[in-house]
Amino acid sequence: MEQCDLAIVGGSFAGLSCAREAAHNGLATQVFERKVAPGAYTQSTGLFVQEIAEQMALPERLIRRITGVRLYAPNLNYVDLKSPGYEFIATDTPKLLTWMAEQAQQAGAIISASEQVQNVVQYADRVVLPEQDTAARYLVAADGANSTVARALGLGTNKVMLSGAEYEVDGFHDLPDDMLHVFISNEYAPGYIGWLFKGVHSAQLGIAVKPGHRVRLRAFFELLKQRFDPNAKMLSGRGGYIPCGGVVHPWARDNACLLGDAAGMVSPLTAGGIHPSIEVGQQLGAAIAMHLRHDLPLPQEQIRALVKTYPVKRQLRRIANLVSFSDHISNHVINNTAFQRAAQLIFFHNRGLFSKRAWGEILFSKGLAP
Repeated sequence: MEQCDLAIVGGSFAGLSCAREAAHNGLATQVFERKVAPGAYTQSTGLFVQEIAEQMALPERLIRRITGVRLYAPNLNYVDLKSPGYEFIATDTPKLLTWMAEQAQQAGAIISASEQVQNVVQYADRVVLPEQDTAARYLVAADGANSTVARALGLGTNKVMLSGAEYEVDGFHDLPDDMLHVFISNEYAPGYIGWLFKGVHSAQLGIAVKPGHRVRLRAFFELLKQRFDPNAKMLSGRGGYIPCGGVVHPWARDNACLLGDAAGMVSPLTAGGIHPSIEVGQQLGAAIAMHLRHDLPLPQEQIRALVKTYPVKRQLRRIANLVSFSDHISNHVINNTAFQRAAQLIFFHNRGLFSKRAWGEILFSKGLAP
């Protein structure tokens, strides 16, 4: 049986970030990815917030910068929102994940693709993956929203999830390509939003809906075609579940823990998960090394304060899942200045809803574009 310090199940943003940091800190690190390669048929939109993009120093060839948000009411009237110096980063997600995998391998991690981890056995001093013939001193499960490993270990699982789908599209060339186009629509995106932006190679069009609703992306696509570009063509599609119930409990026990979507480390309000996946993944990789090499406390205890529990955003998500605002109301509220300021805070600031600095920048900036 192969022995390693750290086994990671899942080779996406969370798993690869953790692997690189752990290997960089001297751990024998093994990543098991179920797909044929980390960058194969990704489900992520791949839209980064500015903070994590800057921290990672993403290659310019893999990114495209977006400087504002055009927020549409259901009747497709809109307001433009900006925040001075702030950008979103669209990415070539398959190639970006390939780059992240290469970074992890250069640090010393071993990545095994086409490996479906179904069975995990946890002991006091090791965790065994029988089908992979591997034993690890510590295990990280970063295997997605419907984590198989979480169930195998009796850890918490995601109970509340949005359903989302996205098309790669050729079209909509006349819309401003430096804007993230966001659509409020109780008809097509109840409980969340629709989105459209120019990615690195093509436009990306998607919606997500709250529990109990069907994803009607084709109908939404036809609506936007009728309004903006009748010649737009769908190139490919993808879909999946987005955790929105907050961090699961428990997300760790002894020598194993969950990470990323598997742990519910996703903002319940915005459904943004890439930033926490990478940020917590990096910290976790370093903490595992400190635990195994220097006998520091369990990694989950070292980083617990970094794992956001989103108490306010969880309550707002519950309200969004329970209450539906009519499209008629949304058509009017989009013109309200207070609503626009709140939208700016949600879209452009990762510091939290109660950040004095964020509110100061919003209230005293000229962030509402003419």
